[in-house]
Amino acid sequence: MITGILLAAGMGRRFGSQKLVAQLPSGLPVAVAAWRNLKSAHKNSFAVVRHDDRAIMSLFKEENIPFVISEDAHLGMSQSLLTGIQNSLQSSGWVIALGDMPFVDPQTIKKIISDMEGIANKSIFRPTFHEQSGNPVGLSSDLLNELMALEGDEGAREIIKRERSRIHHIPVNDDGIIKDIDTQKDLLAVNNP
Repeated sequence: MITGILLAAGMGRRFGSQKLVAQLPSGLPVAVAAWRNLKSAHKNSFAVVRHDDRAIMSLFKEENIPFVISEDAHLGMSQSLLTGIQNSLQSSGWVIALGDMPFVDPQTIKKIISDMEGIANKSIFRPTFHEQSGNPVGLSSDLLNELMALEGDEGAREIIKRERSRIHHIPVNDDGIIKDIDTQKDLLAVNNP
């Protein structure tokens, strides 16, 4: 079974405060919107949060969002990803969604999962919008050893670069796969289109 993992353990340094609890025009916090998109596409999902992020833990409890705690998230995205994978080792693969990407269409996530279940000779499933790669990314469990060796803030990026022949690109009409909230300016642009 494929597991959806929402990475919500970042520090948000460029944003200046906890961007994942910042409100979108809909009134939803950024991470809650990202979660709802993942959850509506794939029920077998959970989030990964930083051990000292009381604001996001409180919000996720309030929203009934299941989460696991990454004690080493301060060491980079790879540690958050590892925490998620270690808590779902029985999975046949993972869809890795990012907590600061609240605009991904659930249909895109469903397409990634469908392709993961139907295409046997690929290990990395990457959506593209006008030939630009985006997130979330699907990772097959045959990458488990490589994923378990990750370090730093690269997440699975190094594996994706190294294993280009194992990538299945999925063209989608969803600019949400390339839109994230990294800075106050990003949020302002969303709030004032």
